Amino acid sequence: MARGAAARQTPLPVSRFAPLRTVSGLVALCLIAVIAAAPVPDALQVQLCIVTISTYFVMGWLRPTGGPFRVFVALLIIFTSTRYMIWRVTETLPTDSALSIMGGIFLLGAESYGYVLLLLSTFLSVDVYKRAPKMAPVSAGQSPTVDILVPSYNEPDDLLEVTLTAALNVSYPAGRMKVYLLDDGGTLAKREQADPVRAAEAQARHERLKAMCERLGAHYLTRDKNEHAKAGNINAALKKVEGDLILILDADHVPSSDILVRTVGHFVDDPKVFLVQTPHFFLNPDPLERNLGTFRDMPSENEMFYSVIQRGLDGLNASFFCGSAAVLRREHVMEIGGLQGDTITEDAETALELHSRGYRSVYVDRPMVAGLSPETFSGFITQRMRWTQGMIQIFLLKNPLLKKGLSLSQRIGYLNSCFYWFFPLARLTFILAPLLYLLLGVQVYVGNFNDFLMYGLPHIVGALMLSSILYGHTRWAFASELYEVVQSIHCSGAILQVLRNPRAPSFAVTPKGESLSENFISPLARPFYILIALVALGEVAGLVRLFTDPVGAGVIAVLLLWNTFHLLLLISALGVLYERSQQRSFPRFDISRDVHLSCADETIAAHMSDVSITGMGCLVPSGAGHEFAVGDTLTVDARELGASNASTLNLKVLSVFNTPEGQKLGLSFVIVTREQWAAVVTLMYARSENWKQFRDARANSEHMGAKIARLIHSSLSQAVSHLRAVTREVRS
Repeated sequence: MARGAAARQTPLPVSRFAPLRTVSGLVALCLIAVIAAAPVPDALQVQLCIVTISTYFVMGWLRPTGGPFRVFVALLIIFTSTRYMIWRVTETLPTDSALSIMGGIFLLGAESYGYVLLLLSTFLSVDVYKRAPKMAPVSAGQSPTVDILVPSYNEPDDLLEVTLTAALNVSYPAGRMKVYLLDDGGTLAKREQADPVRAAEAQARHERLKAMCERLGAHYLTRDKNEHAKAGNINAALKKVEGDLILILDADHVPSSDILVRTVGHFVDDPKVFLVQTPHFFLNPDPLERNLGTFRDMPSENEMFYSVIQRGLDGLNASFFCGSAAVLRREHVMEIGGLQGDTITEDAETALELHSRGYRSVYVDRPMVAGLSPETFSGFITQRMRWTQGMIQIFLLKNPLLKKGLSLSQRIGYLNSCFYWFFPLARLTFILAPLLYLLLGVQVYVGNFNDFLMYGLPHIVGALMLSSILYGHTRWAFASELYEVVQSIHCSGAILQVLRNPRAPSFAVTPKGESLSENFISPLARPFYILIALVALGEVAGLVRLFTDPVGAGVIAVLLLWNTFHLLLLISALGVLYERSQQRSFPRFDISRDVHLSCADETIAAHMSDVSITGMGCLVPSGAGHEFAVGDTLTVDARELGASNASTLNLKVLSVFNTPEGQKLGLSFVIVTREQWAAVVTLMYARSENWKQFRDARANSEHMGAKIARLIHSSLSQAVSHLRAVTREVRS
């Protein structure tokens, strides 16, 4: 490592408001609270309500992207929400009965949670920092040594081979980089377990992966016992490797060739940097995107975090380790005994500990890994339950507000990251609270329709507009609500488990690379049926009350609107829970490129439309002078497809579709040599620019209204398919 960098060390750049944001933000909140609490005549209340809502719609349409105007908009919305919360606390709590008091407290708690989250989100995202790219030193002498660690537990061999091949082809000076497979599925304990069948499977895996690593040029590592899950696996490897830096990749996270070129320079410039984190980009749709058909049109669920929140955290030196696609300084990690293991989110826990010791983190907002989302809803929920429990464990066991060594901004940043994961409890409270009144007549909210128009409506509209301003390019309104609803039921149980015993959760591996042979209903669907029945019953009861209780009609109308919205969300969730079939184990990625296919002595001009690790799609235009048939073989220069190394790829025609534009060919790669395999992996994964362009295209907010309408239509259509499948099962 170039220690001379310490002499020229400069502070890490931060966002424009970072030096004053914490203090000035607290002062501004105090002033807002004082002004919001001041009495206002009723006539002015009405005028204020009309002007405020009109202003919000104008601001939402303008969507300011930065500067003082954006800050002014955020403060105005916070003013409205603060005014609402003061009114809620002072004038709306019920006193009729123990049940109404308890229900009122729970509802107020959920609303208070939303208000605090609004404040934290505004603090982090109103002025996010865009870090300038930094390239690694060119000369081998200046380049720190890097060990690429790929921890594995039960992933398929072919998936691991793709990741290892891409890792070995990462651009970096010769002799300064090594690649290690950390096999936790072939440990000594697994190979010697009492069950002879499982022991034989572990032994076979051990031998296969060891041979694979030898064939590819990677290093195979395993350990004696499976202790402390992924963190323990990596810590065991840290004692055996010697690199200055470590790049950690999940088994399904395939790196682009430039990942070290764009990250290592930050470590060279500042010896106090312990982490450079990059985004997690996924090639395949998650269950919601696949089942509702939104993958190519809508930003993925994690875009809000990786495109906005992590950048906001970066400006406060609070961006944290996300478990993969990250480079860490081994010396600093070993200083704290390796990755931390008190919680099941060892990544964020490790970053918290190192931040508290004065070390710095960097976030590079460029996708340079291509990973796999969970294919099934069950796998998706397994992953989210682990994240939920882990972040709440950090909140309970390593509370960032009490952690010594953190700055106030870092405390707020980590608080936001932990506090967010309580959303399942708040979401269920919002769904169930109106039912107390609609079904049982229990009042949990004292107020009339005019009060709602004065206080509640500006707050709701303002919060929606603020979300649009801060996250409009990365998180759509209805999609965000739908993601929260589908996670809430099962993740709420996970939260309660942690609250009962913060040390109870254990690490659960997220299944990847699953192949779904047919459509089916998720086994996790049953609780949704019960909740839909309750909400639908509340809808009917509310309509009856609306016509039989003219005095309370205004309040009932508001509750019915809220209940109807949640009924729509829950029915839409059924669409997510009806799993569409998926035959491919490897995702296919759209790419547009002119190529030349060679068949015998003839060269045919064609257009490449998509590619996967197993094959590609091509259009041979009409009039090309050649008709292909299933079973034909042909070749293509890998460089024409976008690969960086020269290699002739063999292709076999698997399918032919004749169209007015020409023949659409489904082609499979016929891999014979190691060079051909490396060329295919390079073609698919080497260029991070492909992932960046795809991500940026999905962030396009043009015609968002039409896209959200299609999302709602798709979710309801899938819900109908779900109900038809249920009917067929009942009849059979």
